[in-house]
Amino acid sequence: MDRLGKVLPRVLARQPRSSLVAEYRLRLAFREVLGEALATACETIEVQGSTVSVSTGNPALAHQLRLDAEELMARLNAQVRLARPVRAIKVRIGRPARPRGG
Repeated sequence: MDRLGKVLPRVLARQPRSSLVAEYRLRLAFREVLGEALATACETIEVQGSTVSVSTGNPALAHQLRLDAEELMARLNAQVRLARPVRAIKVRIGRPARPRGG
């Protein structure tokens, strides 16, 4: 008999809107990997495909995230086994651009 932890990801992947569940799991894992203090300094954590985009108002944190991107990706991929592993982490200083209303 398969363990639930092995079967559940495959079942979830076949469900409608499974990408939202994967994105949520990845965001939670990112916060856990960084630790709450550093994750709180991140203004946004967005997931698009296999890329995690982070924005922070702290230039030192942004620099450190860029330096540690390879290790962060490895830890995220080990913690959250997704059909599409994280392949890039993009870091931006400042708030994300807001769409202009018209």
